[in-house]
Amino acid sequence: MPRMLIPIAAVVVVAAFFLPLGYVFYVAGEAGTVVLGIGIIVAVLAVAGLRALEGYLNRGGDILGGRIVLPQGVMPFWLPSLAVVVVGGTLLGLGGLFIVAGHNATIVGGLIAIIGVLVVGASLGRIGGGDMQTRMRSLVLITTLTVVGGSFLLVGAIFSGKVLGHYFWPIDQVFVVTPEQPIAFPHPPHVERAGIDCVFCHRTVQTAAAASIPPVQQCMFCHQVIATQSEEVVKLAAAWDTGEPIAWVRVHRLPDHVRFVHESHISFFSEKDNVPASAVCSVCHGDVGAMTTVAQVEQLQMGFCVDCHRQNNAPTDCTTCHY
Repeated sequence: MPRMLIPIAAVVVVAAFFLPLGYVFYVAGEAGTVVLGIGIIVAVLAVAGLRALEGYLNRGGDILGGRIVLPQGVMPFWLPSLAVVVVGGTLLGLGGLFIVAGHNATIVGGLIAIIGVLVVGASLGRIGGGDMQTRMRSLVLITTLTVVGGSFLLVGAIFSGKVLGHYFWPIDQVFVVTPEQPIAFPHPPHVERAGIDCVFCHRTVQTAAAASIPPVQQCMFCHQVIATQSEEVVKLAAAWDTGEPIAWVRVHRLPDHVRFVHESHISFFSEKDNVPASAVCSVCHGDVGAMTTVAQVEQLQMGFCVDCHRQNNAPTDCTTCHY
């Protein structure tokens, strides 16, 4: 293969990896994406590491100042064993990173690990003979070019993803960060087990433009006697005692030039489908009652709204939704 085609082939391979990652994220969520991503990292580490080390040793390279001569028939056995050790150490590091910093940092760490393998592979495969100064100069040059090239590739992938995400929600969803709330509020215990209706807490959703957030007083109505020792309820009680409002982080937000009235949408679908108001919320917000952490599940861009208006014979004039 001509050398100029190698970077092009690398870009195609990386793109082929990211496409299934995006699809798995859409189908299986974060857990499936992390599993597939780790699988890709394992494959890259194993293949690149084995090939780089094999090429280096076959060229008479040394390790820690000593030249390694492989006996006939040993190579197929000890190289895979070494690869298992390296991959295991990498996965342990990525697992620790996932626990401490979350999946975004893990993905970045995985990319850095891949770039590191490529740097080592390029260095071992291309550094020839000569004195130590010449070899170190070659190593620095190759490392710099690899890091710069990898950085441009990473920035280009992110930029391309953001552009494509404007048109394809499964891609855009990768970049949507689910905010961490000051108090972890899991909906399933309240909705699925306790049977609390959505409008019991979000009381203005049927009568006003916005759906209200329940005040601390409403939460404490139950939690003065229920789960009082829970870590999150203790935070709630502290806010009640100090009189400080809870700084909830907004998950769903439309542009400021868009007018969206909850009351009209709730009443329309409730009457049309003959369902309670709480059953209408899932049209835009998904099954919030089953979410431990509330996340955005629909893109909520203009195309999403216009398609819904057309399907339900609602007006599509600009002044309907825009100030």
